[in-house]
Amino acid sequence: MTVFAAHLPDDIEPGDAVNDIQLPLTRESAAELVRIESDGKVLSVDEKKDNGDTIFRVKVLHENGKIKIYSVDQKTGHTLH
Repeated sequence: MTVFAAHLPDDIEPGDAVNDIQLPLTRESAAELVRIESDGKVLSVDEKKDNGDTIFRVKVLHENGKIKIYSVDQKTGHTLH
């Protein structure tokens, strides 16, 4: 299931406290986390399973026009490479 940016909260601004985001992540909190860390605009969030773990794939548009996909572990909140 994909969540598009139009359905995500707009009240998180770059520089807000990442520590306020609770684990395990939801689609919305994964989007907030990536938006805070990347200073970009979240376009969509997809969820996938990897060896039983939930990974959120967050698509972000940056100011330079480039789109990047961040993979975030639901349990830890860590960005995967």
